[in-house]
Amino acid sequence: MKQTIIFSHGDKGGVGKSVVAALLVDMALQRLGKATLIEGDTTTPDVQGRYKNADMVLSVALPLNLAGDVSTAIANLAGWLENSNRKDHAVTVVNLPANASETLDGLADMLVSVCEDLGYDVEACYSIGKGADAANSLKRSLDDGFLSRLDPDRRLVVVPEFFGGKESFVWFTRSDAGNYRYQQAVVPKLEPTPVADLIFKAGGAFSDMEHHKPDGFGVYHTHALRRWLKASHAALAPIFPAPEPETCGVAEQGDGYGGA
Repeated sequence: MKQTIIFSHGDKGGVGKSVVAALLVDMALQRLGKATLIEGDTTTPDVQGRYKNADMVLSVALPLNLAGDVSTAIANLAGWLENSNRKDHAVTVVNLPANASETLDGLADMLVSVCEDLGYDVEACYSIGKGADAANSLKRSLDDGFLSRLDPDRRLVVVPEFFGGKESFVWFTRSDAGNYRYQQAVVPKLEPTPVADLIFKAGGAFSDMEHHKPDGFGVYHTHALRRWLKASHAALAPIFPAPEPETCGVAEQGDGYGGA
């Protein structure tokens, strides 16, 4: 089975990396039936917490922001990938911590090479912030950081619409932004805020929430969640591997949105 490892990346904390990582795990569960999650933010392991009771998610917390000791971080990640018994998991999602570029970019070539030698296709979703610092961080990653080591069709720049429309992000106003090749996606805003708060704070896979309703989850929550998931999954689809023939039966069972 071909395996893919997808890094949920970004420049700072609070840009939507964890939401994107959680959506990618949700997509793997819905389309392939199982997923592996590596939580790289051990100080606030929110994605691992969401899936802690999910039987078909194999998760581990590995600190991937070891300032001054990036080689240890990459060695620990490589060792776990090599020795874990999860060859039937087609998708591994890595939720990178805030400021991961500061510690991983220096050995980005080794990180990508190690993953490829272990048989993985390496891809990344980069959730961008709004300001000039965020734009500069993305540029550095595309110039000579982690994103520069990936093929353009395997790097997805994600606009988290819950922070504003694409036009409000400095990166897309820069004259040099058009010099770089990558795929783009907009993860839509889940509205209204009380509905989003309930859905994000509840545990478990998003796609399973209407069948195992948290307290306070009503009819509007169901339809808002279906709509948001359908749009979010479509946005992230360019970076998500297509099912292999033997796994197509999982996808053919339905689109996972309750007929929405």
